[in-house]
Amino acid sequence: MNDSNISTNLDLGNLTSCMNLSPDSDLTKAWKTMIYCVIIVVSLLGNSLVILVVYKKRRMRTTTNFMIVNMASSDLLMALFAMPPTIRSIYTGEYLLVEGILALLVCKLITFFQQISVAVSILSLTAIAFDRFFAILLPFRQVVTFRATSIIISLIWILGIIFAAPILYTNRIGPIDSDDREAYCHEIWEPLFKSSKAKRDYTFVSFGFLYTVPLTIITILYSAIVIELWRRNSKKFRSNANQREQIERANRKVLKMLSVVVVVFALFWLPIWVFQFMYYVASNRCLIPELVRFIGYFLCQATSALNPLIFAIFSANYREGFKDCLQNVLRCQGRKIFQRTSVSGRHNRSTEI
Repeated sequence: MNDSNISTNLDLGNLTSCMNLSPDSDLTKAWKTMIYCVIIVVSLLGNSLVILVVYKKRRMRTTTNFMIVNMASSDLLMALFAMPPTIRSIYTGEYLLVEGILALLVCKLITFFQQISVAVSILSLTAIAFDRFFAILLPFRQVVTFRATSIIISLIWILGIIFAAPILYTNRIGPIDSDDREAYCHEIWEPLFKSSKAKRDYTFVSFGFLYTVPLTIITILYSAIVIELWRRNSKKFRSNANQREQIERANRKVLKMLSVVVVVFALFWLPIWVFQFMYYVASNRCLIPELVRFIGYFLCQATSALNPLIFAIFSANYREGFKDCLQNVLRCQGRKIFQRTSVSGRHNRSTEI
């Protein structure tokens, strides 16, 4: 896989030649594997809980929470399709462990779903920003209805699939160079496009579509929301009604939580984009130290595990929902263990007699 494309960059084995210059020790491979296993578990558990809480709790079924569920679904894709290949690349580099048609499917579909995950996440954050903007600035009009939310979510996935579609054409199995007998998964834009130009253009479009434009829109919308909330809190517009104060307090809490999610996304994905552009301006592809590359890739993938934790920290509803779901699971497991123990005990007593 070539490191000039964000979709394939989620795999740490992209710069095989660089990694071969300083292969990891067994201890380094072990701690890298361990931290990835941790974020895989946290991401799978946390995002599953987000979906389950909104599904189980009727009061949580709001337009904003449905969009959060949409983002959690995309984060599950990241945990399933980006993180395990990263662990594999720690040990094997770019070399695929499978061959034939299966290798081609893995090469195309893994990065295809990775790209969809990234697109759906940032587009969901943008949709949430619009939802909050209309909810707070137009409190007496339900602009984003449940029907509109379902349409928006469908459009987000369609756009994600369209944007990731080139991966199904470009990702192919073949040797990196003529002297290499091993088959790897990497980008080949020919014959439809000139490879070097197409890779650069796709990277720049990705930077705009998946980072710069959405974050700019989100910043503008949240800034407008902050100004409106500040205006309402000013003496001129302050309301003495307790109900109004509770609503404004809840709006501020939601805004704070979502702002943290956006800031984490922006900061944790920034190193990856820096790596992308350094690829085009640096004469040496191995200029970035391997540990720095690893940290950059780890941070962008770790956002999928951090989002549920942010929801739990800033939202009492999510925190209580997570707690209830986990308690129900533990209660069911405890009941099953107790029943098995009771049956085993009766069986033992009967055989002893």
